[in-house]
Amino acid sequence: MRTTLLLALGLLLNGCGIAIRAGADYRPGTSLETYRTFGWGPADDMPTGDARLDNNTFFHERIKQAIAEEMTRRGFTYSERAPDLLLHYHASVRERVDVYAADEELGYSSEYGRGTQVVQYDEGTLLVDIARADGMHIIWRGWAQGDLGSVIDDPEALQEQIRESVRLMFDRLPT
Repeated sequence: MRTTLLLALGLLLNGCGIAIRAGADYRPGTSLETYRTFGWGPADDMPTGDARLDNNTFFHERIKQAIAEEMTRRGFTYSERAPDLLLHYHASVRERVDVYAADEELGYSSEYGRGTQVVQYDEGTLLVDIARADGMHIIWRGWAQGDLGSVIDDPEALQEQIRESVRLMFDRLPT
């Protein structure tokens, strides 16, 4: 029963574009209390891996807006001139294939039928770096990954997934 539920949940989340995994990394003891302002570091010139998003001004504006909203929500102010922190992001898309199998030897099956289930989807990854402006030393890196398949062709849904992804990673921002 447990295997069947896990299989069904995995298929449901991947198929609906709902599952967003997020995390962050930084040195223990890192604090952002002394920083007040942020700006943008050099733009990323790496391709995303998806022609629909490469050189897509709207996509990049959505990402920058979501990041700026989270920074502002946490008390930082945007500054073009001499910011304390510089932010940089990179987005990528790759085709993923996940394989789910119910443990038939123990008698389990799923509502999707017997045997192995293969789920193919476009996985989007967003990385955000926060660096000290003096020397550009990265002090925090956040990331989020999720299925873009159901949202990539819907601008409003894509914007919502970007906002949620950024919020989840910024929830791990040290104070």
